[in-house]
Amino acid sequence: MGTIIGAGIYSVIGPAAGAAGEGVWLSFLIAAVISAFSGLSYAEIASALPGAGAEHNFLRKTFPAFPALAFMIGLFIAVHGAATLATVALTFGNYAQAFMPITPVIIAFVLMGLATVINIAGISKASFVSAALTVLQVSCLIVFAMFAIPSGERGMPEFAVATDNFAGVLQGAAILFFIYSGYEHMASLSEEAKRPDRDLWRAFMIALGVTTLVYMVVILGILSLINAEFLAGSPSPLADAAGVMGGGFAMVIIAAALIATANAVLSASLSGSRILFGMARDGDLPKPLAWTLGSSRSPWVGALAYLTVACGLASVGEIEFVASLSSLGVILVFAAINAAVIVLRFTQPDLERPFRLPSIANVPPTALLGIATSLLLATQYDLSVYLTFGAIFLLGALPYTFIRRRGGQLPTSGKGDE
Repeated sequence: MGTIIGAGIYSVIGPAAGAAGEGVWLSFLIAAVISAFSGLSYAEIASALPGAGAEHNFLRKTFPAFPALAFMIGLFIAVHGAATLATVALTFGNYAQAFMPITPVIIAFVLMGLATVINIAGISKASFVSAALTVLQVSCLIVFAMFAIPSGERGMPEFAVATDNFAGVLQGAAILFFIYSGYEHMASLSEEAKRPDRDLWRAFMIALGVTTLVYMVVILGILSLINAEFLAGSPSPLADAAGVMGGGFAMVIIAAALIATANAVLSASLSGSRILFGMARDGDLPKPLAWTLGSSRSPWVGALAYLTVACGLASVGEIEFVASLSSLGVILVFAAINAAVIVLRFTQPDLERPFRLPSIANVPPTALLGIATSLLLATQYDLSVYLTFGAIFLLGALPYTFIRRRGGQLPTSGKGDE
């Protein structure tokens, strides 16, 4: 559950409400269903290839004759991660306004810089600390919802209102989709599971189910207190909703938001720099990105490169824009994983699959639905999102093209092996 729920719930409710209006609760539900299709595909491919790591290596093993495809997916993940880093850092800046009169962008820069320094120093958080923070912030959300729903004067949103603006609801789902990501972390741990055939798909589905339930009660609690128009214009939507109830609820939510976003910024810096490290070690990106520092063995060049891109995105100052970049990246990755599950059924029919999706003519319908619905969401963004995403992708693809023209993979000896 901690791999999915995090800082996103504090950041994208406002922009999603701006698109979906009072039907934003349905946006959450649609995003959950689409994410579930991909979750099932991740369960099959991760249990079948437990030593393959994350998406970059899944695609390498699925399409060995097309290494550029694996590189493309790896870069999509990197763009998604950098945009997520910028989104949660900006969210921290918005909620921190309650304590310090500093521009959110400046606060975001400082927080990302501090996280990068910790990353390079090799100070990683223990798993029990991450779990404790997850329990703390989820508890705050649930307590908020328990008090908000019965005390709200607006009542529950009507289904008819959501269906009258279905195009906006779909756009809202596209904006907030990244808050349902996190499967890659669970997939990379499949090799450590004692019974991946029994437990992996359950882990995906239970985590997604509980997370969706938490998200739904939170958004219903918010809508029972304030309308979608006010929600869309708020830089700190949960705190403003909690403030309607009076007492110390707003401060509790602000504290939970700051804990969640700070934790997520550090996690994004750690994971993002290691994505670049892995791609550089495989020869898909320049070798310096695989350099590590001293005994900490932290990929310091990759961490600084990640920070640079994230700061560039955060400088825009628009959470909706950077969240959309993050969501677009993970949507394209999910579509590719669903496609990989189908392709593997025919290219490697004898591959042992501890967890196997039900199929029709050897094609899992859920994987087809995952591709179709993911691509549908991928069409819901503004032109500026596509142009920026494409520009960042091309910037990352230039070194790859140069490397391949020079004769294949880069050597990984020396500092890169650390």
